[in-house]
Amino acid sequence: MKRLFAFILVIGILSSLLVSCKKEEAPAEAYINGVHLSQYVIVYDADGLDYDKRAAEYIRASVKARTRIELTIADDSTAPAAHEIVVGDTDRAISEKLDAECEGLEYTILADSGHIALEGDYFIIAAAAYFFVDSYVPNGDGQTTVPEEIKIHEPIVREAKNFIVMIGDGMGVNQTKIFDYTDAEVEYSDGEDIFYGYLLPYSGFSRTRSLSGVTDSAAGGTALSTGYKTLNEYIGRDKDGNDLQSITELAASLGKATAVMSTEANTGATPASFSAHALDRDSSGVISQSQLVTMQTYGTVIDCGFDYYTAARMTGTIEKHFNDTLAKVSADADGFFMMYEEAHIDKHCHNNELDKTYRAVVRFNQIIGRVMEFAFYNPETFVLITADHETGDLYEEDGELKYHHDDHTANDVPVFAYGMGAELFDGITVENIQIAHTLASFMGVYDFGDQSEFSYLGKE
Repeated sequence: MKRLFAFILVIGILSSLLVSCKKEEAPAEAYINGVHLSQYVIVYDADGLDYDKRAAEYIRASVKARTRIELTIADDSTAPAAHEIVVGDTDRAISEKLDAECEGLEYTILADSGHIALEGDYFIIAAAAYFFVDSYVPNGDGQTTVPEEIKIHEPIVREAKNFIVMIGDGMGVNQTKIFDYTDAEVEYSDGEDIFYGYLLPYSGFSRTRSLSGVTDSAAGGTALSTGYKTLNEYIGRDKDGNDLQSITELAASLGKATAVMSTEANTGATPASFSAHALDRDSSGVISQSQLVTMQTYGTVIDCGFDYYTAARMTGTIEKHFNDTLAKVSADADGFFMMYEEAHIDKHCHNNELDKTYRAVVRFNQIIGRVMEFAFYNPETFVLITADHETGDLYEEDGELKYHHDDHTANDVPVFAYGMGAELFDGITVENIQIAHTLASFMGVYDFGDQSEFSYLGKE
């Protein structure tokens, strides 16, 4: 009898646990605008950019994580459903109704007749998807209401733990305006007619001179990575040849994952400036050895060498490597620092090849789009886009862009910023070393780099 009683007791306990587990796994009673969430179908534009499809997939994954409800996802070539969450500019009636003038990173949301629509240009649809989930998808049981009137919103930003610096080598102001002077078709383009930096809310300029005068990429990269002006040819070292702590090393010392990427080889001057120390930018053996120490000491990912100009290579190689590296570093709970360089704007400007310069700028745009998409889905991300220097002294004459020469200049270069604190860069011209100082201050370090002349922005 005792054994039988014990057996029955165990069965009872197991049954209770199973019932409890089943109850916990049951879909939530979640409603948006009075419609049970399970009744919605997520629809995206079949002819749109991949950003729309990824935004739709993000919403589906988020709904499942919050409510345990798994929604159907389809493109707008399918027959309309009774209730839809429409992502992007589709052929649905609600998309026709959702017509608003948006500027910069703004996006729109509308509810109408049992449907919900989100729209945003290019990668900005990601910001709309995040806002929709954050604001209107219940966490478990609950009811929310999307306004039945067109609402214009801006992306959500939070205090940064992730930092992405993007460098267009040789990219001056006119290189970023190259879209105004060409209608060439590039197969890996989003069809954009603007440099994506201009969509960011804050912009200014940076001075680039080194201690040698007009900077090269080594001194320019070192200024951006260490917060110190140095001599041309020097990689991560001051004018006296001493090693300088890079912001990559600083971030790693704070527990963050780190990565350095470039379309140039890993020993190129800019990626080397963020991952090595050497007295000569051409000492590839010294740089490689120093980078090996960086990788072994800090776990820094150094992934470079992607000079490709086809759609297949753009998506299959460059974006794949970028996505893989981003996934790896973003898995760190303490956040990450990443530097990404498009190196070939500079190289094509040296050769005065405007068409190839344009293709490199478009290629840079594609990675900017992926970076911003990540930043919208992860609002604790700070993004800064700039250059180490300008190349070619590109100028406008009679409606055309022309090169003055084939070398570097001391022209100011643009700075575009997004994230909490980005307004500090707005409408001003800074020394390039102030960029490193300010990024370090966002990480909580206020004595990084050379403090003798220029300090971080916002310091009283």
